[in-house]
Amino acid sequence: MNFKISNVMHYISPRELNVDEILKTHCTSLADIKKTMMDAIFVYRNPTKGFQIELHEQLGSVFAKHFRDVGGQSYGGRYSPTMPEKSDVDRTGHPKKIFIEIEFRPNEHKDIVKFLIGYKKQTLELGILLVAINRDSINKDYYTMPEYEKCVQTIEELQSDCPILVMGIDGRWVPA
Repeated sequence: MNFKISNVMHYISPRELNVDEILKTHCTSLADIKKTMMDAIFVYRNPTKGFQIELHEQLGSVFAKHFRDVGGQSYGGRYSPTMPEKSDVDRTGHPKKIFIEIEFRPNEHKDIVKFLIGYKKQTLELGILLVAINRDSINKDYYTMPEYEKCVQTIEELQSDCPILVMGIDGRWVPA
């Protein structure tokens, strides 16, 4: 069986942020990113691993290819020159970067902190946090997987000026 993303939700913080204006400077748009994810088919190759591990890797490749296709470099970049932590994917080629964190493990709070550090260090133009809308569609046995609504609630509580786009995905299993 293969996995196909069937729904993508998004939340923008701060609310007045024009995400498409930022993405436009990086030769893409929110609609293009959603379409790229929904057009992809994710293959479950190794049943000894939880599917969320393979989905994380394959989504990283999808994002990296998307940003290369629109003329940018893409790889895990550093939020700060003094920190060893890197993003899963970033879009370089501008003074500030788009940092992407794909999170199916219970580390979403760490990712948000990394976004805040990148914002303070003026390396981040936009942080994109990609999580499950409903963990059951990805791996019903993995109870600690972060979900969209909880991530949105956390970011709302922060009331930060840091530009963050939370994207939630849901999907379905389709025949190979």
